Amino acid sequence: MSEHTPLTRASESESKVFLTAVWAIVWKDLRIEQHTRQTISVMVMFSVVTVIMFNFALEANLDAARNVATGLLWATILLAGTLGLNRSLAIERENQTVDALLMAPIPRNAIYLGKVISVTLFTLALEVILILLFIVFFDKPLWRPVVLLVLVLGTIGYVAAGVIVTSMTIQTRSREVLLPVLLLPLSLPLVLPSATAVALYMFPQQPVWGEVQSAVSIIIIYDLLMLTAGFLTYHFVVES
Repeated sequence: MSEHTPLTRASESESKVFLTAVWAIVWKDLRIEQHTRQTISVMVMFSVVTVIMFNFALEANLDAARNVATGLLWATILLAGTLGLNRSLAIERENQTVDALLMAPIPRNAIYLGKVISVTLFTLALEVILILLFIVFFDKPLWRPVVLLVLVLGTIGYVAAGVIVTSMTIQTRSREVLLPVLLLPLSLPLVLPSATAVALYMFPQQPVWGEVQSAVSIIIIYDLLMLTAGFLTYHFVVES
């Protein structure tokens, strides 16, 4: 037993360093956002304007507005999330925070996980506002537990892929154009089942779990694939 004790202690020490680094990065992003409000404010303003614009455009046909509400919800989340990703990592480059993180003796995948958590929190905060807007303007029951679960899972997968792509494009001159061009097609395998699952719960008659199980399974598989890809490749992305 004593032969394994040093290895166990070393493993525990590495895990502690990893978790401490992740928490430090998340806390840093939250503090920066608290002082600057540059990420969430941009996402919220874009989303509110988009929802209000579509509401007035489709006001003459409320049935059509309700039918496209689910697609509009995910389109707004994707576009606002792209803005949030781009702004969040652009702040890192402007303040040269990335260079400081790369010089720190911490695992690169801790940087990745920290950014995924912080941007996911920003996006979930946006989605709370979006849910309230869609309930008011489109009269959609987005408060249902399975709908909220799909939104959370979909957000995690989208941000997990987005952090990788944003880190690859942030140093390019055309990053505002290149990011959505690369990220939106990559997120299609996530968005399609997510939108399908949410749409099934927008009718008065609730679907059985078997009707949405396959869609939720695809979302979970996508999340795991993107998180695994990020853990394995992020050190190549940030050091290239």
